[in-house]
Amino acid sequence: MSAPPYLASTYLRVLHADSHLMGVLNTIFGERASSLLSSEYVTLDDIKLVFEMCAAHGLDSWVLRYGDHISVGSHGPLGFAVLSAPNLNVALRVLTDFAITRTSTYRSELRRHDNRLDFISIDQTEDPLVGRWLIETCFSVAQRLIETIMAHPLGNNAVISFAYPKPAYAKQLETFYRVRCEFDAPHNRLSIPASWAQIVSPLSDPDTFKSNLAKCQEIKLKHLGDQDIAESIRLSLDQHFSARANGSCHTSELPDLAQLSNNHHVSKRTLARKLNERQQSYKKLLCEVRQQHAINMLQNTHLTIADIAAVLNYQEPANFIRAFKSWFNMSPTSWRRGQSESK
Repeated sequence: MSAPPYLASTYLRVLHADSHLMGVLNTIFGERASSLLSSEYVTLDDIKLVFEMCAAHGLDSWVLRYGDHISVGSHGPLGFAVLSAPNLNVALRVLTDFAITRTSTYRSELRRHDNRLDFISIDQTEDPLVGRWLIETCFSVAQRLIETIMAHPLGNNAVISFAYPKPAYAKQLETFYRVRCEFDAPHNRLSIPASWAQIVSPLSDPDTFKSNLAKCQEIKLKHLGDQDIAESIRLSLDQHFSARANGSCHTSELPDLAQLSNNHHVSKRTLARKLNERQQSYKKLLCEVRQQHAINMLQNTHLTIADIAAVLNYQEPANFIRAFKSWFNMSPTSWRRGQSESK
């Protein structure tokens, strides 16, 4: 059974600046109010109580009232990792891959299509009020990250879409984001030009990025625990290739089953059995992660086929080309050419 949704209490501590709502909070929670806001995470049940209390006392939108108090930098290692990432694409990938270190009330995805790069947020609360307020806050954080790297407002180049009806405060949301907002959309998404993906971050710092990414990985693994060991293995492989791609890791050693089993304090046989119970295997996970990174590098970098093969720990480019053809029925060069012609 999966753990109940949680949220970093940072999002609720902004109530300290609101004496009226803090008074109401103290009335509702009593002595527990202090420990609630000082804890590392709060549960969905408590989030619901807080948000319902705020709504009952006239709050229309959490992000409109408190969004300016929630910055990228207030997200701990995740905030420092995305700000020090080499470029916007890597920053957004880290933000999506490690959102779990801050909350499980929503999950994020990064999709590219029709010359657009979409940051998508998917509500996991099944609660209209909580989901709406947290999605709006999520986009505020993503927007601030993008604008920090871009060094200018998103403006008319971006659009924010919400998968819920237009609220009474829709106009105020557009003013807050300074971006056109749409409602009743298929997805909650922040869409920007795909050409922005390779913009270099002015705050890029390889050492800071590497250290905070490692912290994010550690936190994510703690949250996952043994509930999804396949995801844990996938994460380890993903971080290995990400580090090689951005130059923060120069090891040629691909994490093998022996190393990964040692990291999880189990034998190789036990790890293989646990993966098999989830219809997974080391070989299958390695193939999936390599595919994802191959596509990302072909789309978003100017690396040669030989360089991509090296990043993915293929001894020879020919081995990578052969594997790519088995995945997509075409060579990586043909795939990249097709992407360029569609732009």
